[in-house]
Amino acid sequence: MKFKYFSIELSGYGDIETEVRQQTTKAGCLNDTIWKNKYIGVEVKSRIYKAILTYTAETRPDRAKTKRFLETGEMKIIHKITGKTLLDRERRDNIRQTCKVDSINEWVLSRRREWNEHISRMDEGRIVRSAHKSPLGRRSTGRPRKRWSDNFTIE
Repeated sequence: MKFKYFSIELSGYGDIETEVRQQTTKAGCLNDTIWKNKYIGVEVKSRIYKAILTYTAETRPDRAKTKRFLETGEMKIIHKITGKTLLDRERRDNIRQTCKVDSINEWVLSRRREWNEHISRMDEGRIVRSAHKSPLGRRSTGRPRKRWSDNFTIE
């Protein structure tokens, strides 16, 4: 089951990689419009790309592949914002310091913690809180898929 919500294709099969890949390509398409625009400040540009890349990031489970997609997408955009190329051989941390931004994966983790605290403060009867509980029944055999709640048990 797939459906589009705010031009992002969401899947009921747990296919998160395509969703993250779509978000990174959409953010990269704003090349001449926003990233290379000299009249827009770096702080505004960083807010724009974080909003695009992290849409629905609080509610989806983390995987190593999706973290890597977000990290590379962020660095491509930051390179475009600063005008640096890979041939300049500038370290990631130095480029992030010039833009005054943190790693996108750390930012997503902090947003996810805030969302978890928000859900825990809700009443038991709220639909959002009941949707984030573990489903009833048995899981299928084999290695279980990573759930959203598994992000908090490993730490």
